Amino acid sequence: MKRLFLDFVNQTDGSRRRIVIPSPKANLTADQVSQAMDSMISLGVVPQGFVKDRAAIVETSTNEFFNLI
Repeated sequence: MKRLFLDFVNQTDGSRRRIVIPSPKANLTADQVSQAMDSMISLGVVPQGFVKDRAAIVETSTNEFFNLI
């Protein structure tokens, strides 16, 4: 499963916020993600005082050995 992690940091106290987007588009560019994060900040989706910190697509896989329930 792929997820896009958008990380923001508060410059005053160092607290962090993360927005996780499941199944991001395969052809996203860094510029598109940066612009989307800027929009989230300007629209108030992210609390005031937070700035962009990091964005990454994370892919995980699961190898389940058993599931008893």
